[in-house]
Amino acid sequence: MVVIVTFTSQKSLIIKSIAMKKVLYLVVLLTSLSAAANNPPEINDKVMKAFKETFSQAENVNWREMENSCQADFKMSEIKVRALYDKEGVLLQTVRYYDEKTLPSNILAKLKSKQADKEIFGVTEIATDSEIAFHIVLKDEKNWYWMKSDAVGNMELTQKLKRADPKDRSPF
Repeated sequence: MVVIVTFTSQKSLIIKSIAMKKVLYLVVLLTSLSAAANNPPEINDKVMKAFKETFSQAENVNWREMENSCQADFKMSEIKVRALYDKEGVLLQTVRYYDEKTLPSNILAKLKSKQADKEIFGVTEIATDSEIAFHIVLKDEKNWYWMKSDAVGNMELTQKLKRADPKDRSPF
């Protein structure tokens, strides 16, 4: 009986030791992540100047620095926006996420006439120097539809999926 008790207490100590190591590892990991989250990336002056000139009304700006570019995620007039700059402060791309009320009227009118039986779920607008594209998600009782439109209103269906979700859920 004494041997079993000793073995059990040694096993208990080993388990406690392993548990403590895991807790210590978790504390170190969380501390590192917290420190990284509290230290926003250093965005160079060229990028900051260009951003402030273009998006002076931006709110809740979060920056992310990548190898050759910087990305700002923010809100303007309740619209979520992502702006991508190169290291010289040149705006490469903006992505805006919104609903149908912000969609240009020519595109909205075409959608309403050609897709009258479908509801507009959301819009992603991608703008570069050479193009503005609107990626529009529509839904009906049975399917999700992804449409792409240019600024003139030329549209194409890029994807169609059967809905396997309740009527009010997102495909994302």
